[in-house]
Amino acid sequence: MIAWVRREFAEHPVRSMAALVALYTLAVVNLKLFAPGGPWWRGWGDQKHYLESARAFMAFDLDPARHWYPLPYALSGAPFAWMPAPFVPINIACFALAFAGFRRVCLRLGVGNGAAILLFLATTLLDWRIGKLWIEPWSTTLSAALVWLALAEAGDWMAGEGRRPWLLGALLMLAAMVRPADVAIGAVVAPFALWRPVVRERRIRVLLKAAGGALGVLAAYALLYLAIYGWRWSDYVMLSRAYGFSFGDLGWSAFVLLVQPGPWFPGEHGILRDMPWLIFALAGLIAGAFALRGTPRALLLCLGMAGLAYCTLLFAYVDLVPTGLWRFNNIHYFKWLFPMAGLMTWLFLRQFDRRSAVVLAALLLLSGLRYEAVPAAPGEPAKALAFEAPDAPWLDIYWARSVIADLKGVQRSPLDYHQLAVADGRVMAVAFKRDFAGDERWHGVTPPGIDFPKSAGRLDVTLPGAWPRTPVARYATRLTYGYPCWLPPFPCGK
Repeated sequence: MIAWVRREFAEHPVRSMAALVALYTLAVVNLKLFAPGGPWWRGWGDQKHYLESARAFMAFDLDPARHWYPLPYALSGAPFAWMPAPFVPINIACFALAFAGFRRVCLRLGVGNGAAILLFLATTLLDWRIGKLWIEPWSTTLSAALVWLALAEAGDWMAGEGRRPWLLGALLMLAAMVRPADVAIGAVVAPFALWRPVVRERRIRVLLKAAGGALGVLAAYALLYLAIYGWRWSDYVMLSRAYGFSFGDLGWSAFVLLVQPGPWFPGEHGILRDMPWLIFALAGLIAGAFALRGTPRALLLCLGMAGLAYCTLLFAYVDLVPTGLWRFNNIHYFKWLFPMAGLMTWLFLRQFDRRSAVVLAALLLLSGLRYEAVPAAPGEPAKALAFEAPDAPWLDIYWARSVIADLKGVQRSPLDYHQLAVADGRVMAVAFKRDFAGDERWHGVTPPGIDFPKSAGRLDVTLPGAWPRTPVARYATRLTYGYPCWLPPFPCGK
């Protein structure tokens, strides 16, 4: 039996991975996969939107009220919308396709089939917190498959073996249609892939065919979009635009997500504390860029720069905060990056030498940089404010449509700042788009005349108590240095 399994994985790795994730799904979901009520995720907000849209597509219903998110993921589930869990077969297929692309990238970097299988499983299914994100309906499952297939195609073109430029363009454009933030990936991958055939070999037809594949996907999506929404932005696009990006404090945003959210988000902890092995992945990427040559080096740089561009957008996105990483499963945004991190860790271990040790030591030293909260004077800009908490549940405070007015205007929660109740009976309000400017007043109940886009916060929540309230404390940021917060004994708090 063991010999047969090994032979199957050696001869038919993609098919074997599809079978494995199907068994994994059946094992963890069990009979709820077929029950009318569906699995545990059926009552969740995002998943209800996916299901509603898939069922609408199955019925050829183009009512915009039934289509909230970007359309491709829901459309992919439409043929199975009669099932209680229609996205399970789609997720299984996407898992296998993501592995297919990942495996091709691994082979380009000199990593064999067996190691590719183990690395992919270790960074997808081994950790249940990540593994369940490949089972639950998330659009990042489809985008991960598209991104890894595009990276595999890009590797072929870098090696001079590309044959399907239209497919590269179509994959990158479709990934951006599934998740608009993936446009950052395409903006990096396309130049790397097309440099050799278009710039060095002057094969302009390759560029035209790649553009044709991308434009074909864009045209098809545009026709479907116009049929549903007409000549206007969808409500989801309007909400995303209202959140927007804030690049002005990118270092702080990266710090609270990766290293240490407290004291800004007390009780939370960063990704590095949960996944400390990621530091080896970054070291492997940097050391590999010096050690490799030719196509492997170009492919490695492409992977690293695509990941950097993507993470830069995510760190700047106002709706991505430490409280949502694990509580609301927003860690799924990074799903496609974890197999890449596993691959880089493998490269670090395989090529470990003095240079690798120096890079790792430098990263460990660099991770000692920290943003501390220090009291802010009354006239000084403040990154965070503390208020006396109202008598309300944590989720009500977190999602309430609230406003803080200051000397420069008003900021809305959760669009411009985020608020959360903390253990000492206070509410922390953390600014994302601009610092608080002084003379702040917190309106737990939004005053008339202040607009919120659809689905921003919870319209049905009213915080009790007397309003407005003034802050009991104000905090500014200060960049300091010390023992890394993400390493034991966790000197910045637990």
